[in-house]
Amino acid sequence: MSTALEALFASRVYENGRALRRTSLRHTYLADSPLGIVMWRLGGERFRAAAIAWGPLDAPFKLVVAGEPRNRDLYFAALAPFAADLCARVRRAASIKVERQRGSYTELIPAEALQIVVPNRATVGALRLLGRYLAYLSDRRGILPDPALIEAGKHLRFYTRHARVPGQALLIPSDRLVAEHWATLLSPFEQSNLAALDAQIEGSTGVHAFEASTVAEAAVRIGPEPTEDIDRITETLLSEFNSARDGSTDPVVVAPLIGHLRAHYRSLTTPVWQLMGRAVRRERQLPAACSAARRIEEDRMAFGRHVEWVADGGRYRTRDTPRQAAMTLRRLEDALARYEAEKAVDDPACMIPHLLDGDAIRGTVASVNVTKVVVRVRAVPRALLVLDTDDPVVQPIGKKLWWTVTAGDQHWEVRAVQPHRGGSRVVLMLCARPLAASLPGVGERITFSTLHTQPDGYDLPLQQQPPWTHTPAVQPQPPIPIDLGDDQPPVPPVDSTTVPDPGRYV
Repeated sequence: MSTALEALFASRVYENGRALRRTSLRHTYLADSPLGIVMWRLGGERFRAAAIAWGPLDAPFKLVVAGEPRNRDLYFAALAPFAADLCARVRRAASIKVERQRGSYTELIPAEALQIVVPNRATVGALRLLGRYLAYLSDRRGILPDPALIEAGKHLRFYTRHARVPGQALLIPSDRLVAEHWATLLSPFEQSNLAALDAQIEGSTGVHAFEASTVAEAAVRIGPEPTEDIDRITETLLSEFNSARDGSTDPVVVAPLIGHLRAHYRSLTTPVWQLMGRAVRRERQLPAACSAARRIEEDRMAFGRHVEWVADGGRYRTRDTPRQAAMTLRRLEDALARYEAEKAVDDPACMIPHLLDGDAIRGTVASVNVTKVVVRVRAVPRALLVLDTDDPVVQPIGKKLWWTVTAGDQHWEVRAVQPHRGGSRVVLMLCARPLAASLPGVGERITFSTLHTQPDGYDLPLQQQPPWTHTPAVQPQPPIPIDLGDDQPPVPPVDSTTVPDPGRYV
């Protein structure tokens, strides 16, 4: 994003007291009824979910509370309904398939993929750790965990890994969804609070956006990490619960005692659930960009491959090999470049930063002529286009540019740039045989940029055993089970107010 444009947005938001749309189209696909998930953890327990709420965003949510999530039996018993429902929804979505034609090859992909919406990117990280924990569960005292827990862990691991792909729409953090389409006064760290972000858009009349977000941030906690005041209340309720159950994990004993903790987490989850639903409904009002259909189709393909892999008993590696890491990084970089290009090509508002940075030029077509040009050893037909721009253009000779209408096709090459009536006259040549569909008409206002929507690939494939210099000579020992120590009693929490001052700085 251009620094000048960001400064303009910030000044307008500050002056008007309200957030501004930064796009004219919605660049994220939104399903009719996505699955919402809200998660809360205990302070310092990164792999444990103290409470999980889930369900369609347009309906009331279901809530499970473990009571004592550090107890394996209570924890698994609480997660079982969530895991079973998630697995059923994934299988149901993957069961309905449609044909997809790729050249002469026809394949079957899911008609729809299960879309999940969460409050913020921190929840994505929490679900990633939860999925990693569940996907590698081992037995305890010869008792295997519920298979639905392991399957749900694999699904969560897939969703959170796929969430790294730019432009994907399988797992949508609401803060990212809003921040990509709105300009606010919030920093990236402050945008993680969905209430503060929403208040800059839907704040009260007469209240400035900054004040509205300050009040909202103090009133609504988003999670998954609890604030100190929430953690103190939770600890009090948790101590009462553990004292009352007296070490019992019998559902008959536990169920009547967990009501206060359930009411506590329900009061925290209800405003978050309402915020997520409002954010999705608001963004759905924008028309979707054309490229969103291509990206959701790629998501459906990845979703279908994952479900088939799970059905075949697949198991994720705990860590990528160096070759896998290099290939993943390259795919993510290519996906980011293609996503940014598709946004700018589809949405004129997203092209503005590239025009300001000099990566794009816009003007009126003065003439289009087809002539013969010698390429290598023979003369071939090429189209020469003369573009008159309103502003001066600085582009080197030979620079590759793509017309936004044919951004997925052959590029144009800058042949000459000269001043013209306060702007510039740019001569471009199409580096392919000219066709009627690839040529603009005289008098049209068109845009060329360095952005193209063609998929990139490796120039040369990576070797199966590349000579990575950072590969250890001796392979490390296999990792210990991730749930080792679950049968041990939890460490009692430490209250900072009761710790004596050591007096080291006195």
